[in-house]
Amino acid sequence: MAIELRLTRLDRVYRPPDIMDGTVVITTPSSLSHQGIRVTAAGTIMLQLSARSVGVFEALYNTVKPIQLWSKTVDISPAGKIPSGGLEIPFHIYVDGPSKSAVLPDGSPMETLFETYHGAYVNIQYLITVDVIRGYLQKSLSATTEFIIECRPGRFQKSLVVPESVNFYITQDTQKHALYPSLRAGGFRITGRIATQCSLTEPLMGELTVEKSTVPIQSIDIQLLRVESVAAGDRMATESSEIQTTQIADGDVCRGVKLPMYIILPRLSTCPTLSAGAFSLEFEISVMITFDAGFPKQYTHVEPTASKELVAFETIPLRLVRT
Repeated sequence: MAIELRLTRLDRVYRPPDIMDGTVVITTPSSLSHQGIRVTAAGTIMLQLSARSVGVFEALYNTVKPIQLWSKTVDISPAGKIPSGGLEIPFHIYVDGPSKSAVLPDGSPMETLFETYHGAYVNIQYLITVDVIRGYLQKSLSATTEFIIECRPGRFQKSLVVPESVNFYITQDTQKHALYPSLRAGGFRITGRIATQCSLTEPLMGELTVEKSTVPIQSIDIQLLRVESVAAGDRMATESSEIQTTQIADGDVCRGVKLPMYIILPRLSTCPTLSAGAFSLEFEISVMITFDAGFPKQYTHVEPTASKELVAFETIPLRLVRT
């Protein structure tokens, strides 16, 4: 016997208030009795504390309970019998706002559904499950699939508007960590311009120019970072982690030439920048310049400190919005 849950929309993306249509397909070689067929759609926020921020023991024992965002159950068939061969049952679920009982750990009510997001310490997920309820001592049959929630434009744009783009420069004087002596002595200067506010449906764009560098450049990379904060008692545990890295130059680039930046934002690993009391999601862009000092690769592998001394970077806050 097989059970499958098919949604009408192939991309499985819904924007409240929407109606989610689908079909439950049950295939069985022989007739099967059941006590009812039920479809449940639910959204949950799962928070996790970082061991680096709060310590290993506190991260293990002070677990944060999942937050129930939204839940709806629809009975699509009363008790009966599934005929031999199979059965297809359509269903409809209204995707509206969060449940009235949905509150954050600090007690504040939720005003809207948050977008689907898969992060390192914050996970916002929406699942739809079909259950074929069997009789006593018989195992129920079920199937689950994920659907994606996107909020309509303007839902998370209540904070102050920041400039859409910013100029930046990277020199030996802007670096707070130790640099390789030849880098510090010879000097370098990289300038550019990059967006600080970007729509999730459009690429992140900018440009970069290597004006001066006495040491050859090995590569130029753009890192997209997430900054996740989770409430831990009376403080916030904040952790930054990498989402993706995009290389825009390989090898020693020509001086004075503008290099374009064109970065596609990943779908499930990004969402509108938000702050919800118990947690917050922010994003950053890090422009990384890796220099080539002529060391053999095995040397930098054995001495990781040497690798860090050959990297210069600039981190810029990035605000993501839904337009």
